[in-house]
Amino acid sequence: MFGRRAQSRQGDRPHGLGPFLKRWAIPIIGGITPVGLIVVNIAAFIVKHLSEFRWSITIAAFVSSMMLNSWMALNVYRMLQRRRPDHALVQERNQELVLIGGVAAIIIFSVLAALFCYLGLNDPNSLPNAATFFSGAVAIALPIVLQGVFARSRRGARDAVESRVTSGPRGTPPPSPPASSATGTSSSGYTPPRYLPPS
Repeated sequence: MFGRRAQSRQGDRPHGLGPFLKRWAIPIIGGITPVGLIVVNIAAFIVKHLSEFRWSITIAAFVSSMMLNSWMALNVYRMLQRRRPDHALVQERNQELVLIGGVAAIIIFSVLAALFCYLGLNDPNSLPNAATFFSGAVAIALPIVLQGVFARSRRGARDAVESRVTSGPRGTPPPSPPASSATGTSSSGYTPPRYLPPS
């Protein structure tokens, strides 16, 4: 009963940007000030204790860079396998070499990211600066952009496989039986008796 009432209320509620803003504009505007106060207090606390947060932020940068670089390298390798299966890097004989080189590159890039983060937080009087702001913005946007690119590549590969299956001999439907076999009659029009006549 309550489920039907909730579904009816959701069905009657208008959708779209206009109704959403009409319902949530005042709560969002009212929440901007307390959220801003909380952010300012957290930022001031971090700046005052930047030396304590410096190592924790550096370690977090190394771990997140390791995860992001590993995920990116794995998806790039899979994309290369789908698009260029004859390439030397995706051959089975070169898998160990590619694995060692990929792990080494991931570690190097992660160490450099953590080092730049550590050096960027060296002086609290230099914050905020353009380098840390833009590097943080790029670090936020990069996984989102890569996720869209990899998802599009996977959809393209799936569509290509489905088109090959449907256009191949396995995807074609079997031919329909002739009308004569379905009705039990031959091409001459003669219908055999179902039982023998009495002698």
